Amino acid sequence: MDNQTEKQFELALSSLKKHWGYDQFRPGQDDVVKSVFSGNDTLVLFPTGGGKSLCYQVPALVLKGLTIVISPLVALMEDQVDQLQKRNISATFINSNITGSEIEQRLVNARNGMYKLLYCAPERLSTELFKNEMLNLNIALVAIDEAHCISEWGHDFRPQYRLIRDALQPIEDKVRWLALTATATPEVRDDILSVLRFKNPTVISKGFARPNLKWWVYSGPARMKAIERMVQKQKGSGLIYAGTRKLCDELALKIGGTSGIKTAAYHAGLDAATRTKVQESWIRGDIPLVTATNAFGMGIDKSDCRYVIHHDPPGSLEAYYQEAGRAGRDGALSYPLLCYKPSDVQKLKTQIEQSYPDYDQLLTIYIGLCDSLGLAIGSGMEKNEAVDIESVQKRTGLNRALILGGIKVLDKLKIFELATEYSNDIGIQFLFNFETIRTIKTMPGISEKKADFIETIFRVYGPESLQNMVYMNLKYLTERTEFSSNRILSGLEILKKEQFLTYRQADGNPLVRIIAAREAKPTIERKAVEKYRNILLKKLEHIKGYAETADCRSRYLRMYFGEQNPSACGMCDNCLNSIKKLVIPETLTLTKIKEVLVKSKASLEHIHQVTELNGLALFKAIEWMKREGLIREIKHEEHVYYELA
Repeated sequence: MDNQTEKQFELALSSLKKHWGYDQFRPGQDDVVKSVFSGNDTLVLFPTGGGKSLCYQVPALVLKGLTIVISPLVALMEDQVDQLQKRNISATFINSNITGSEIEQRLVNARNGMYKLLYCAPERLSTELFKNEMLNLNIALVAIDEAHCISEWGHDFRPQYRLIRDALQPIEDKVRWLALTATATPEVRDDILSVLRFKNPTVISKGFARPNLKWWVYSGPARMKAIERMVQKQKGSGLIYAGTRKLCDELALKIGGTSGIKTAAYHAGLDAATRTKVQESWIRGDIPLVTATNAFGMGIDKSDCRYVIHHDPPGSLEAYYQEAGRAGRDGALSYPLLCYKPSDVQKLKTQIEQSYPDYDQLLTIYIGLCDSLGLAIGSGMEKNEAVDIESVQKRTGLNRALILGGIKVLDKLKIFELATEYSNDIGIQFLFNFETIRTIKTMPGISEKKADFIETIFRVYGPESLQNMVYMNLKYLTERTEFSSNRILSGLEILKKEQFLTYRQADGNPLVRIIAAREAKPTIERKAVEKYRNILLKKLEHIKGYAETADCRSRYLRMYFGEQNPSACGMCDNCLNSIKKLVIPETLTLTKIKEVLVKSKASLEHIHQVTELNGLALFKAIEWMKREGLIREIKHEEHVYYELA
């Protein structure tokens, strides 16, 4: 570590103490921070709850300039900014929840050095507004959170993540690069490094062990009754993940009624205010149990969730590890439980096969799509157009899910471009300049009511809508403008007739644009067509393997994520069934724990890493030492530590 890096690291420790109250970084965090200061391209592989966010938040306070944090979810970035502001750290975000004029103002503020961190989605990087401001922002560090979204092998693949490096090309050699994820298999890891073009990368991994989690699978009969028993046995807050909105509602009603535990459902069918209320009540502990679809959890910082139950298996081990890993982030003993039967996986397999076409079906979808859009052979498209799915169905004889899956595949193959937002969206492009907007109220023949309507709509859509068709969800529009949907649509129709603007309503159909001119038969490799479907099917096999293995479940997970020869945890259901009696000498166990704690207080995770004790033996020893008054448990911020009494 050179002198400059050493000085920066000392400043980082001071910032850590000042803003977070910690004296030292957790194991692995210090290596990441030093790597960032050294200017290395760095990939961080930490388990859920491993403290990834501090790896860029603390360096951001030391580096001269702005840190751009690229995040996939609005809730995630808004929650982190809120937490930073509470610690008196200057941070902000730009996303679709704020008006175009507010985005413009925040970028101006960033240019003037008012923020240390700016959060945004990857799509934001390609807007004209960001491109125009990029060189003025004095960006020091680019941190890519949830970096597994880059990879087609990842469980949350987002094509825009693959364009991040290209979008930032004008400054790519002037900034530090940091990518972070909790769910990277070896294939995903290699894909991240390749797509981001990391040079001589530093890869820092803490492994994927979660020594405080008791991994469990229930495959018996009467699943609902079993879940009710599990909930009644647990103490503290918990989550139950279910596959459908209807099931979330049913679980909340039934479990809340039989257990007496206050329970609420959370899913996309609820309005935004209700979802926010449920989320905040769960974080505070007012509602101990939430039954949710997988929309719940990302961006929610609750360290003392004691159990996570999956009523249905998700489609990949990455998704399961991430969702189940929301239990026990404070280091205390917690319980992730998966309910499983073979028919669950078969159902998911059928859904994948019905949602992703084979080679011949894709060619049929391509022809039907082109015909529906009125594209003759050799012709192309300048702008995105809404697809009439019903028309494509009639032309192809295929179902809606298969057609939508086919459009996604054509997008991945770069034959069609799929717009990122297309559900019930309204696209608007104004047909005048910014000066007209400013003087709209003084224009002859424009009533005050009409001028107010134009100004309100423009504030939401922003300056980009002067040059391009900008799409926004109709429900979101009604919330932001406080106009009814009827008023918005009738008002836009009037303005379209008077040539103030042009607009399109997507009506729940996807927006696409053919990239190359239409061909009689596109040149597509069969292997490429079926690649993504095969990836999903392969991931499903690993879910089945995890649920049906007789080996240690923690070891199965860790090997899936690339760890070599990990030890058994000693505390999952399989380990407890196979280990009748531990033969680790109690004296030696106690001695090892004391040797760690005599130096300073430590988390269970740290004790486990240093002592390499069997998980179950460690827990038993810790509990015995607490009962005997040899150690005491202390809570600081979101974490649990132990120290000698």
